Amino acid sequence: MNDEEPRRPDAPGPATPAAAVAASEPTVEAPPASEPTAHGGEVLPGWYRTAAAISWRFLAIVAAAGAVVYALVHLRVVVLPIIVALLVSTLLLPVVRWLKAHGAPDALAAAGSMLGAFLLIAAIGTAVAPSIGDQFGELRPRAEDGVRQASDVLADPPFNLSESEIRQTVDKGIKRLRENGGPLASGVKTGAVILGEIITGLLITVLLTFFLLKDGERMWGYFLSLTGRRSRRDADEIGTRVYAALAGYVRGIALVGLVDAVLIGLALLVIGVPLVVPIMVITFFAAFVPLIGAFVAGLVAVLIALVSGGLVDAALVLGAIILVQQIEGHVLYPLLMGRTVHLHPAVIVVALAAGGVLGGIVGVFLAVPTAGIISVVIEYARERPAPESPLLEG
Repeated sequence: MNDEEPRRPDAPGPATPAAAVAASEPTVEAPPASEPTAHGGEVLPGWYRTAAAISWRFLAIVAAAGAVVYALVHLRVVVLPIIVALLVSTLLLPVVRWLKAHGAPDALAAAGSMLGAFLLIAAIGTAVAPSIGDQFGELRPRAEDGVRQASDVLADPPFNLSESEIRQTVDKGIKRLRENGGPLASGVKTGAVILGEIITGLLITVLLTFFLLKDGERMWGYFLSLTGRRSRRDADEIGTRVYAALAGYVRGIALVGLVDAVLIGLALLVIGVPLVVPIMVITFFAAFVPLIGAFVAGLVAVLIALVSGGLVDAALVLGAIILVQQIEGHVLYPLLMGRTVHLHPAVIVVALAAGGVLGGIVGVFLAVPTAGIISVVIEYARERPAPESPLLEG
Protein backbone atom coordinates (compact mmCIF):
# COMPACT_ATOMS: atom_id res chain seq x y z
CA MET A 1 0.00 0.00 0.00
CA ASN A 2 1.43 3.40 -1.02
CA ASP A 3 1.68 5.87 1.94
CA GLU A 4 2.22 9.03 -0.25
CA GLU A 5 -0.75 11.35 -0.50
CA PRO A 6 -1.98 12.06 -3.99
CA ARG A 7 -0.91 15.47 -5.39
CA ARG A 8 -3.69 18.01 -5.79
CA PRO A 9 -4.35 19.28 -9.29
CA ASP A 10 -3.63 22.92 -8.37
CA ALA A 11 -0.36 22.17 -6.54
CA PRO A 12 2.82 23.19 -8.35
CA GLY A 13 4.80 20.40 -9.81
CA PRO A 14 8.53 19.85 -9.45
CA ALA A 15 10.64 22.50 -11.09
CA THR A 16 12.18 21.56 -14.38
CA PRO A 17 15.89 22.20 -14.99
CA ALA A 18 15.14 24.93 -17.59
CA ALA A 19 12.84 26.81 -15.22
CA ALA A 20 15.41 26.62 -12.44
CA VAL A 21 18.10 28.07 -14.68
CA ALA A 22 15.80 30.92 -15.79
CA ALA A 23 14.92 31.77 -12.20
CA SER A 24 18.58 31.86 -11.18
CA GLU A 25 19.57 34.38 -13.89
CA PRO A 26 19.50 38.07 -12.89
CA THR A 27 16.68 40.26 -14.27
CA VAL A 28 17.83 42.75 -16.90
CA GLU A 29 15.99 46.13 -16.65
CA ALA A 30 14.90 47.89 -19.81
CA PRO A 31 16.84 51.07 -20.65
CA PRO A 32 15.01 54.30 -19.60
CA ALA A 33 13.20 56.20 -22.33
CA SER A 34 15.07 59.26 -23.52
CA GLU A 35 13.50 62.60 -22.37
CA PRO A 36 12.34 65.02 -25.08
CA THR A 37 14.73 67.83 -25.89
CA ALA A 38 13.64 71.23 -24.42
CA HIS A 39 12.91 73.93 -26.94
CA GLY A 40 12.08 77.69 -26.75
CA GLY A 41 11.30 79.07 -23.28
CA GLU A 42 11.84 75.68 -21.61
CA VAL A 43 15.61 76.07 -21.91
CA LEU A 44 15.48 79.38 -19.97
CA PRO A 45 15.89 79.39 -16.18
CA GLY A 46 12.84 79.78 -13.99
CA TRP A 47 13.75 83.22 -12.66
CA TYR A 48 14.10 84.52 -16.22
CA ARG A 49 10.64 83.30 -17.22
CA THR A 50 9.13 84.77 -14.05
CA ALA A 51 10.76 88.15 -14.65
CA ALA A 52 9.55 88.16 -18.27
CA ALA A 53 5.97 87.38 -17.23
CA ILE A 54 5.97 90.15 -14.61
CA SER A 55 7.49 92.61 -17.08
CA TRP A 56 4.92 92.22 -19.84
CA ARG A 57 2.07 92.34 -17.33
CA PHE A 58 3.52 95.53 -15.85
CA LEU A 59 3.84 97.08 -19.31
CA ALA A 60 0.24 96.14 -20.09
CA ILE A 61 -0.97 97.82 -16.88
CA VAL A 62 1.08 100.96 -17.59
CA ALA A 63 -0.25 101.12 -21.16
CA ALA A 64 -3.84 100.75 -19.96
CA ALA A 65 -3.36 103.43 -17.29
CA GLY A 66 -1.79 105.76 -19.87
CA ALA A 67 -4.72 105.24 -22.25
CA VAL A 68 -7.19 106.02 -19.45
CA VAL A 69 -5.33 109.19 -18.44
CA TYR A 70 -5.10 110.29 -22.08
CA ALA A 71 -8.84 109.80 -22.53
CA LEU A 72 -9.64 111.61 -19.28
CA VAL A 73 -7.53 114.63 -20.22
CA HIS A 74 -9.01 114.95 -23.71
CA LEU A 75 -12.58 114.29 -22.54
CA ARG A 76 -12.40 116.63 -19.55
CA VAL A 77 -15.63 118.39 -20.55
CA VAL A 78 -17.50 115.16 -19.80
CA VAL A 79 -15.22 113.46 -17.28
CA LEU A 80 -14.69 116.44 -14.97
CA PRO A 81 -18.44 117.07 -14.37
CA ILE A 82 -18.89 113.37 -13.58
CA ILE A 83 -16.12 113.51 -10.96
CA VAL A 84 -17.37 116.78 -9.47
CA ALA A 85 -20.96 115.49 -9.33
CA LEU A 86 -19.77 112.33 -7.60
CA LEU A 87 -17.87 114.34 -4.99
CA VAL A 88 -20.75 116.79 -4.43
CA SER A 89 -23.18 113.90 -4.00
CA THR A 90 -21.06 112.57 -1.14
CA LEU A 91 -21.58 115.89 0.68
CA LEU A 92 -25.34 116.11 0.09
CA LEU A 93 -26.20 112.44 0.58
CA PRO A 94 -26.73 112.70 4.38
CA VAL A 95 -29.22 115.54 3.82
CA VAL A 96 -31.06 113.51 1.19
CA ARG A 97 -31.24 110.50 3.51
CA TRP A 98 -32.62 112.69 6.31
CA LEU A 99 -35.31 114.15 4.03
CA LYS A 100 -36.28 110.69 2.79
CA ALA A 101 -36.51 109.41 6.35
CA HIS A 102 -39.00 112.20 7.07
CA GLY A 103 -41.26 111.25 4.17
CA ALA A 104 -39.94 113.36 1.30
CA PRO A 105 -40.06 111.78 -2.19
CA ASP A 106 -36.77 110.96 -3.88
CA ALA A 107 -36.93 113.81 -6.39
CA LEU A 108 -37.98 116.37 -3.79
CA ALA A 109 -35.24 115.26 -1.38
CA ALA A 110 -32.56 115.56 -4.07
CA ALA A 111 -33.78 118.92 -5.37
CA GLY A 112 -34.27 120.28 -1.86
CA SER A 113 -30.76 119.38 -0.73
CA MET A 114 -29.23 120.96 -3.85
CA LEU A 115 -31.34 124.11 -3.48
CA GLY A 116 -30.41 124.42 0.19
CA ALA A 117 -26.71 124.07 -0.60
CA PHE A 118 -26.97 126.69 -3.36
CA LEU A 119 -28.77 129.17 -1.08
CA LEU A 120 -26.21 128.63 1.69
CA ILE A 121 -23.28 129.27 -0.66
CA ALA A 122 -25.05 132.31 -2.14
CA ALA A 123 -25.72 133.75 1.32
CA ILE A 124 -22.11 133.31 2.42
CA GLY A 125 -20.83 134.77 -0.84
CA THR A 126 -23.15 137.77 -0.60
CA ALA A 127 -22.06 138.45 2.97
CA VAL A 128 -18.32 138.29 2.43
CA ALA A 129 -17.93 139.09 -1.28
CA PRO A 130 -17.61 142.89 -0.95
CA SER A 131 -14.85 142.75 1.64
CA ILE A 132 -13.12 139.84 -0.04
CA GLY A 133 -13.12 141.59 -3.41
CA ASP A 134 -11.30 144.62 -2.04
CA GLN A 135 -8.92 142.66 0.17
CA PHE A 136 -7.94 140.14 -2.48
CA GLY A 137 -6.72 143.04 -4.60
CA GLU A 138 -4.33 143.95 -1.78
CA LEU A 139 -3.29 140.37 -1.05
CA ARG A 140 -0.93 139.89 -4.00
CA PRO A 141 1.09 143.13 -3.69
CA ARG A 142 1.38 142.67 0.07
CA ALA A 143 2.61 139.12 -0.35
CA GLU A 144 5.19 140.36 -2.87
CA ASP A 145 6.28 143.06 -0.43
CA GLY A 146 6.59 140.39 2.22
CA VAL A 147 8.91 138.35 -0.01
CA ARG A 148 11.12 141.41 -0.58
CA GLN A 149 11.16 142.23 3.13
CA ALA A 150 12.10 138.63 3.94
CA SER A 151 15.02 138.99 1.51
CA ASP A 152 16.11 142.11 3.42
CA VAL A 153 16.05 140.12 6.65
CA LEU A 154 18.27 137.47 5.09
CA ALA A 155 20.73 140.18 4.02
CA ASP A 156 21.09 141.47 7.60
CA PRO A 157 23.02 139.75 10.44
CA PRO A 158 23.25 136.95 11.39
CA PHE A 159 22.59 135.62 7.84
CA ASN A 160 24.68 138.24 5.98
CA LEU A 161 23.68 137.01 2.53
CA SER A 162 24.29 139.07 -0.59
CA GLU A 163 21.48 141.62 -0.77
CA SER A 164 21.87 142.29 -4.48
CA GLU A 165 21.76 138.60 -5.42
CA ILE A 166 18.76 137.95 -3.18
CA ARG A 167 16.83 140.92 -4.60
CA GLN A 168 17.71 139.93 -8.15
CA THR A 169 16.53 136.37 -7.56
CA VAL A 170 13.31 137.49 -5.85
CA ASP A 171 12.45 140.03 -8.57
CA LYS A 172 13.13 137.46 -11.27
CA GLY A 173 10.89 134.91 -9.55
CA ILE A 174 8.04 137.41 -9.09
CA LYS A 175 8.34 138.46 -12.74
CA ARG A 176 8.11 134.86 -13.90
CA LEU A 177 5.07 134.24 -11.74
CA ARG A 178 3.35 137.28 -13.21
CA GLU A 179 4.17 136.40 -16.80
CA ASN A 180 3.59 132.68 -16.67
CA GLY A 181 1.88 130.84 -13.85
CA GLY A 182 2.93 127.48 -15.28
CA PRO A 183 0.67 124.54 -15.93
CA LEU A 184 -1.60 125.39 -13.03
CA ALA A 185 -2.40 128.88 -14.24
CA SER A 186 -2.70 127.76 -17.85
CA GLY A 187 -5.41 125.31 -16.87
CA VAL A 188 -7.41 128.15 -15.31
CA LYS A 189 -6.89 130.42 -18.34
CA THR A 190 -8.06 127.72 -20.71
CA GLY A 191 -11.20 127.06 -18.67
CA ALA A 192 -11.94 130.80 -18.37
CA VAL A 193 -11.58 131.49 -22.09
CA ILE A 194 -13.77 128.63 -23.30
CA LEU A 195 -17.10 129.81 -21.95
CA GLY A 196 -18.98 127.03 -23.67
CA GLU A 197 -17.06 124.37 -21.75
CA ILE A 198 -17.88 126.07 -18.46
CA ILE A 199 -21.62 126.30 -19.20
CA THR A 200 -21.73 122.73 -20.49
CA GLY A 201 -19.77 121.45 -17.50
CA LEU A 202 -22.04 123.24 -15.03
CA LEU A 203 -25.18 121.87 -16.63
CA ILE A 204 -23.82 118.32 -16.70
CA THR A 205 -22.65 118.63 -13.09
CA VAL A 206 -26.02 119.87 -11.83
CA LEU A 207 -28.01 117.22 -13.69
CA LEU A 208 -25.68 114.37 -12.72
CA THR A 209 -25.69 115.46 -9.08
CA PHE A 210 -29.49 115.46 -9.06
CA PHE A 211 -29.75 112.00 -10.61
CA LEU A 212 -27.02 110.56 -8.39
CA LEU A 213 -28.87 111.78 -5.31
CA LYS A 214 -32.27 110.66 -6.61
CA ASP A 215 -31.51 107.37 -8.36
CA GLY A 216 -27.98 106.54 -7.23
CA GLU A 217 -28.80 103.10 -5.85
CA ARG A 218 -30.83 102.10 -8.92
CA MET A 219 -28.09 103.36 -11.23
CA TRP A 220 -25.52 101.32 -9.34
CA GLY A 221 -27.75 98.25 -9.47
CA TYR A 222 -28.08 98.60 -13.24
CA PHE A 223 -24.32 98.90 -13.57
CA LEU A 224 -23.84 95.72 -11.52
CA SER A 225 -26.32 93.89 -13.75
CA LEU A 226 -23.95 94.46 -16.67
CA THR A 227 -21.17 92.54 -14.95
CA GLY A 228 -20.84 88.77 -14.79
CA ARG A 229 -22.16 86.73 -11.90
CA ARG A 230 -18.69 85.79 -10.72
CA SER A 231 -17.38 89.36 -10.72
CA ARG A 232 -20.59 91.05 -9.50
CA ARG A 233 -19.83 90.61 -5.82
CA ASP A 234 -16.30 91.98 -6.23
CA ALA A 235 -17.55 94.94 -8.30
CA ASP A 236 -20.18 95.75 -5.68
CA GLU A 237 -17.68 95.54 -2.83
CA ILE A 238 -15.08 97.68 -4.63
CA GLY A 239 -17.68 100.30 -5.57
CA THR A 240 -19.00 100.45 -2.03
CA ARG A 241 -15.53 100.87 -0.58
CA VAL A 242 -14.53 103.51 -3.12
CA TYR A 243 -17.65 105.58 -2.48
CA ALA A 244 -17.20 105.23 1.28
CA ALA A 245 -13.60 106.40 0.99
CA LEU A 246 -14.58 109.36 -1.21
CA ALA A 247 -17.43 110.36 1.09
CA GLY A 248 -15.27 110.18 4.19
CA TYR A 249 -12.41 112.05 2.52
CA VAL A 250 -14.51 114.90 1.09
CA ARG A 251 -16.57 115.45 4.23
CA GLY A 252 -13.59 115.10 6.51
CA ILE A 253 -11.28 117.38 4.52
CA ALA A 254 -14.01 120.03 4.25
CA LEU A 255 -14.47 120.06 8.03
CA VAL A 256 -10.70 120.09 8.58
CA GLY A 257 -10.33 123.08 6.24
CA LEU A 258 -13.19 124.91 7.96
CA VAL A 259 -11.72 124.40 11.43
CA ASP A 260 -8.24 125.41 10.21
CA ALA A 261 -9.62 128.58 8.61
CA VAL A 262 -11.53 129.57 11.74
CA LEU A 263 -8.60 128.94 14.10
CA ILE A 264 -6.07 130.76 11.92
CA GLY A 265 -8.52 133.61 11.38
CA LEU A 266 -8.95 134.02 15.14
CA ALA A 267 -5.19 134.02 15.63
CA LEU A 268 -4.72 136.69 12.96
CA LEU A 269 -7.41 138.86 14.55
CA VAL A 270 -5.77 138.59 17.97
CA ILE A 271 -2.31 139.40 16.58
CA GLY A 272 -3.69 142.27 14.48
CA VAL A 273 -2.83 141.06 10.98
CA PRO A 274 -4.87 142.57 8.11
CA LEU A 275 -6.57 140.69 5.24
CA VAL A 276 -7.99 138.07 7.59
CA VAL A 277 -10.92 136.98 5.40
CA PRO A 278 -8.88 136.29 2.22
CA ILE A 279 -6.33 134.32 4.24
CA MET A 280 -9.15 132.27 5.78
CA VAL A 281 -10.55 131.51 2.31
CA ILE A 282 -7.11 130.45 1.08
CA THR A 283 -6.64 128.28 4.17
CA PHE A 284 -9.96 126.52 3.61
CA PHE A 285 -9.30 125.63 -0.02
CA ALA A 286 -5.67 124.80 0.75
CA ALA A 287 -6.89 121.93 2.93
CA PHE A 288 -7.95 120.09 -0.24
CA VAL A 289 -4.29 120.06 -1.34
CA PRO A 290 -2.52 118.18 1.49
CA LEU A 291 1.02 119.18 2.50
CA ILE A 292 1.55 121.80 -0.23
CA GLY A 293 -1.68 123.71 0.44
CA ALA A 294 -0.97 124.17 4.13
CA PHE A 295 2.56 125.37 3.35
CA VAL A 296 1.36 127.94 0.79
CA ALA A 297 -1.45 129.27 3.01
CA GLY A 298 0.88 129.55 5.99
CA LEU A 299 3.54 131.28 3.91
CA VAL A 300 1.04 133.88 2.69
CA ALA A 301 -0.11 134.58 6.26
CA VAL A 302 3.47 134.95 7.52
CA LEU A 303 4.43 137.30 4.68
CA ILE A 304 1.39 139.52 5.29
CA ALA A 305 2.22 139.64 8.99
CA LEU A 306 5.84 140.48 8.20
CA VAL A 307 4.80 143.48 6.09
CA SER A 308 2.15 144.76 8.49
CA GLY A 309 3.79 144.18 11.87
CA GLY A 310 7.42 143.16 11.40
CA LEU A 311 9.33 140.13 12.60
CA VAL A 312 7.47 139.81 15.91
CA ASP A 313 4.05 139.51 14.29
CA ALA A 314 5.44 137.17 11.65
CA ALA A 315 6.91 134.93 14.36
CA LEU A 316 3.62 134.93 16.27
CA VAL A 317 1.68 134.00 13.15
CA LEU A 318 4.16 131.23 12.37
CA GLY A 319 3.76 129.85 15.89
CA ALA A 320 -0.04 129.96 15.58
CA ILE A 321 0.09 128.12 12.25
CA ILE A 322 2.36 125.41 13.69
CA LEU A 323 -0.04 125.00 16.64
CA VAL A 324 -3.03 124.69 14.30
CA GLN A 325 -1.19 122.14 12.18
CA GLN A 326 -0.46 120.07 15.28
CA ILE A 327 -4.13 120.17 16.25
CA GLU A 328 -5.04 119.17 12.70
CA GLY A 329 -2.62 116.25 12.54
CA HIS A 330 -3.19 114.82 16.02
CA VAL A 331 -6.87 115.61 16.65
CA LEU A 332 -8.83 116.57 13.53
CA TYR A 333 -7.49 114.01 11.08
CA PRO A 334 -7.86 110.97 13.38
CA LEU A 335 -11.29 112.16 14.55
CA LEU A 336 -12.83 113.24 11.24
CA MET A 337 -10.98 111.24 8.61
CA GLY A 338 -10.77 107.87 10.36
CA ARG A 339 -9.21 105.26 8.05
CA THR A 340 -10.89 106.43 4.84
CA VAL A 341 -7.79 107.31 2.79
CA HIS A 342 -4.33 106.61 4.17
CA LEU A 343 -1.49 107.63 1.84
CA HIS A 344 2.20 108.08 2.43
CA PRO A 345 3.38 111.72 2.07
CA ALA A 346 5.64 110.71 -0.82
CA VAL A 347 2.63 109.28 -2.68
CA ILE A 348 0.71 112.52 -2.05
CA VAL A 349 3.54 114.65 -3.46
CA VAL A 350 3.83 112.51 -6.59
CA ALA A 351 0.05 112.52 -7.07
CA LEU A 352 -0.13 116.31 -6.71
CA ALA A 353 2.70 116.78 -9.22
CA ALA A 354 1.07 114.45 -11.75
CA GLY A 355 -2.33 116.09 -11.26
CA GLY A 356 -0.90 119.57 -11.75
CA VAL A 357 0.85 118.59 -14.98
CA LEU A 358 -2.14 116.75 -16.44
CA GLY A 359 -5.07 118.85 -15.25
CA GLY A 360 -3.88 122.17 -13.84
CA ILE A 361 -5.45 123.38 -10.61
CA VAL A 362 -8.39 121.02 -11.08
CA GLY A 363 -5.96 118.14 -11.40
CA VAL A 364 -4.27 119.17 -8.16
CA PHE A 365 -7.59 119.13 -6.31
CA LEU A 366 -8.51 115.72 -7.73
CA ALA A 367 -5.07 114.12 -7.36
CA VAL A 368 -5.38 112.92 -3.78
CA PRO A 369 -8.93 111.50 -4.12
CA THR A 370 -7.81 109.64 -7.26
CA ALA A 371 -4.79 108.24 -5.47
CA GLY A 372 -7.07 107.27 -2.60
CA ILE A 373 -9.34 105.34 -4.96
CA ILE A 374 -6.37 103.43 -6.31
CA SER A 375 -5.27 102.71 -2.75
CA VAL A 376 -8.71 101.36 -1.84
CA VAL A 377 -8.72 99.02 -4.84
CA ILE A 378 -5.23 97.76 -3.98
CA GLU A 379 -6.22 97.21 -0.35
CA TYR A 380 -9.25 95.22 -1.46
CA ALA A 381 -7.01 93.08 -3.62
CA ARG A 382 -4.87 92.47 -0.55
CA GLU A 383 -7.98 91.67 1.54
CA ARG A 384 -7.65 94.62 3.86
CA PRO A 385 -10.58 95.89 6.01
CA ALA A 386 -13.02 98.28 4.39
CA PRO A 387 -12.50 102.03 5.04
CA GLU A 388 -14.26 103.42 8.07
CA SER A 389 -15.18 106.95 9.01
CA PRO A 390 -17.31 108.31 11.86
CA LEU A 391 -18.80 110.80 9.38
CA LEU A 392 -20.42 108.09 7.23
CA GLU A 393 -23.07 107.09 9.77
CA GLY A 394 -26.52 108.47 9.24
